[in-house]
Amino acid sequence: MAEFTHANGGADSSHDMGRQAGARPSPLIRELGIDDFARDPHAAKYRDELEARPDAFTRLFALMNDPANEQRLVDAEMLGLPALAGIARFVEADPVIARTLEPDQDGNRFRQTVGVAVRLKMELMGWQKTGRKGTVRGSRLFTKAERYVNNQQSNSAHSKRALAVLEAIQQIGDDQEREETCRELMEALESTRREEGRPF
Repeated sequence: MAEFTHANGGADSSHDMGRQAGARPSPLIRELGIDDFARDPHAAKYRDELEARPDAFTRLFALMNDPANEQRLVDAEMLGLPALAGIARFVEADPVIARTLEPDQDGNRFRQTVGVAVRLKMELMGWQKTGRKGTVRGSRLFTKAERYVNNQQSNSAHSKRALAVLEAIQQIGDDQEREETCRELMEALESTRREEGRPF
């Protein structure tokens, strides 16, 4: 198994693209590394790519862990674009990574692995998948990529939907009907959470 390191300093000039001079990863965000691929069941399926292209992944991890690029990932989502759109140009411009992205180098598999790396990084920063895809504008090799939502925003949206349901219940029939409806809903919720082993 090839050994991977995080290139946090001493990068050559080509690696400075997408990287601020003297920048260091945010102390509040853990760096993405090969161990994250090993721990994640889906990402683990791409370990063969990491083993086959260690230099490219060392560069990719360095790009992902740069504070400026962490911000670009988030900024892209805030602008309604896939997170990958924020750093795609830097990924494609890196000479080592670029060689692995070309179709004749089985680049499709590597591009998929880049998408997995973005997902792992976004999760480290408190974001989660939406299950929707968005267009990666301005990219030559990436067309569609996952969209993400901040966990706090997701929880807020869930709370708003729950409140809307409760308000709708208040419009149902008379007091007795509303009481029976609420009781049945609570019993169903309790049963579901018990089956999932979650507290209620």
